Amino acid sequence: MMKILIVTSIMIALTLGVGSRTVSADADYDTALKSSPEALTLTGIFQTGTGTVSGASNVATVVTLDAKGNVVPEGSATADKSLVKITDAQKQVGSEWSTAGNKFDINKDNLTTMWMYFGNAGGNSGDGMAFVLQNDARGTAAISGAGQSLGVWGVDNGGRESEIANSAIKNSWALEFDTHRNGDKGTGSGFDDLNSINDNHLASAYPNQAGAYERHLSGFNWYNKLGHNGIINTAKLSNGKWWHVTLDYKSSGLMTYTIGDKDPSTGAALAGQTNSFNIDKNKFASANGQLTWGFTGATGDKYENNLVMFEKISSLVSADAIQKVTDVTQNNADVTNNGTVVSGDELNFQSTLTYKDGKQDWQKIEALLQVPNDVTLDKEATIKYADGTIQKFDTTKVTNKVISVVLSKSLSKTNNTATISMNGTANTVTSDTKVASPASAFNGKNAMITSNAAAFTIKASQQRFTITGLVNQTINVGQAAKVAASINTDTILESNVVSVTTKLNGTQLSDELIILNKLDPYPYPETIPANKLKLGDNTYTIRVDDGYGDSKTVQSTITVKDLGKIDLTTVNDLNFGTIPIPQSTTTYNPVSAMNVELEASLPGSWNLSVEGSDVVGTDKSILKGALIYKDSVNAAETVVNSNSLTILNGQSSASKVTKTWAKDTGILLKVKPSEVKTQNYKATINWTLSHTPTE
Repeated sequence: MMKILIVTSIMIALTLGVGSRTVSADADYDTALKSSPEALTLTGIFQTGTGTVSGASNVATVVTLDAKGNVVPEGSATADKSLVKITDAQKQVGSEWSTAGNKFDINKDNLTTMWMYFGNAGGNSGDGMAFVLQNDARGTAAISGAGQSLGVWGVDNGGRESEIANSAIKNSWALEFDTHRNGDKGTGSGFDDLNSINDNHLASAYPNQAGAYERHLSGFNWYNKLGHNGIINTAKLSNGKWWHVTLDYKSSGLMTYTIGDKDPSTGAALAGQTNSFNIDKNKFASANGQLTWGFTGATGDKYENNLVMFEKISSLVSADAIQKVTDVTQNNADVTNNGTVVSGDELNFQSTLTYKDGKQDWQKIEALLQVPNDVTLDKEATIKYADGTIQKFDTTKVTNKVISVVLSKSLSKTNNTATISMNGTANTVTSDTKVASPASAFNGKNAMITSNAAAFTIKASQQRFTITGLVNQTINVGQAAKVAASINTDTILESNVVSVTTKLNGTQLSDELIILNKLDPYPYPETIPANKLKLGDNTYTIRVDDGYGDSKTVQSTITVKDLGKIDLTTVNDLNFGTIPIPQSTTTYNPVSAMNVELEASLPGSWNLSVEGSDVVGTDKSILKGALIYKDSVNAAETVVNSNSLTILNGQSSASKVTKTWAKDTGILLKVKPSEVKTQNYKATINWTLSHTPTE
């Protein structure tokens, strides 16, 4: 009776414990969602496995989240990332496999990065997950057993090694993330009976190979140990935090795996723990090297939330992002890696995204550009694509020192680069100042890439320059701009030779050396020809530099206004062709109707008039009054001669004015048979477009 009572007491305690864990697991799952890192959405990339095992349900599922970690429907407009939930309770198995369009090619390099979450159960966790490459004939239905089998290893029933191997996923290789040490020397609970491993560890093997198992007898019970290769002994994985994992596969078969190589809170790179394994590609029995891949997991009496979020899958999209910082003022010197600039230097921050290869285009890319300290960025920046398209964006829209801009185009094999370019000016500093241009993130629907960071130093000035007299100005189109700067320094040097460089819209105008001292301000006038100025705003920059790290740059705006124009752009020649000598006075139309086109946007009124010469024959004979003008068919005719004749007028307009005269109107040829001879005739018509300004 005492034994029965003791057993009853234990069972009650376990029941209460399980009830408590259920609440904890739900709270832990919510915590995991809210702290979930940036990751890919998985639509069309992964699918839930269909395999089941006796006594354990397959519960794997894909969960779609918004940017704040809230669960949203797949395909939702707010969908931002996805996670794979492998298991979340006792006695479960789970599997999530790649789709047909997301196979793992063992004959190509492949870099996959992800975040993995193992709950917060500490030492009460179980049993973990496994990354699996497989060519099992069952495809996405491939599964093994629960508990220590993790859904991929063979099921240990105490049988021989070949029997255990036969129950595993076929033609496979697996890397386990084991959160529970099964070292009880008992049937179904002895895979981890090894001195070389800790409670939590990573290790790899071929699940379907008899050589992966080793049969032992303990008392009257047979059990199998699992061969652990490339072991990484870790701290407790079930610690309520996301673990970053990198799988770097080379086409030779070398798989290098690293865990804990990125800080889950800041995203900063960490050393992590690394090991590797040379995979024998023949084990997969694949003629084309295309494998199904994904994750399996399982629980026994102990459990945890087993979650995976993918950050990068290079087989989908292989891309990189390179940041480069150049000092435009110093002849585009590269200062990316601890270079030196001077206050006032014009800087360029460039991030180049390059699509290298992949099964999909890199889609819906959001650039999260880090704003450097002690630099004033120009408002307008650009993204230039390989196909020549230019996208503009505003750098003043900053949130938490980050500029967010969504690329308007996907990157692909045919449009493989996007160059993001931001210009700015190094701020004036009183002491040497280190500037950080942190790594920026480029998060797409199917790939997330991080650029390198940059750092440089702004040197403090030993000599202070001032530039005065430079003011903004507005001129009319066609006018030259005159600027009159005055340059001074606060230092008296015996031989203070400095360079003065001026630019207009980034293009150099002048560059010369002057002698400068504190007592004599140096006048620096400059005239900018009209043909170098563009309509609208022009940026004029003057820079003084002593060549020792001291400089000063000042700029002003020259605005060129177009007050309008008056211009006769088109007048057609009047050709009357070959005509017979008429029997009576006859009026002829030109072969092509008379037409004009003019611009009269200058404020005021305009007037178009004509003057004509006599119609003169080859023999110098004259047809008097032969050119006439009629405004309409029924209007009286007016002789076109040396007197100015108005034929059109109107008020200024932004639109062009066009006029084509109808038949029997405009300038016509009136021929009298008594005057005309068989020969060629010609005349000259002068057109005058005049303007009267508005008072």
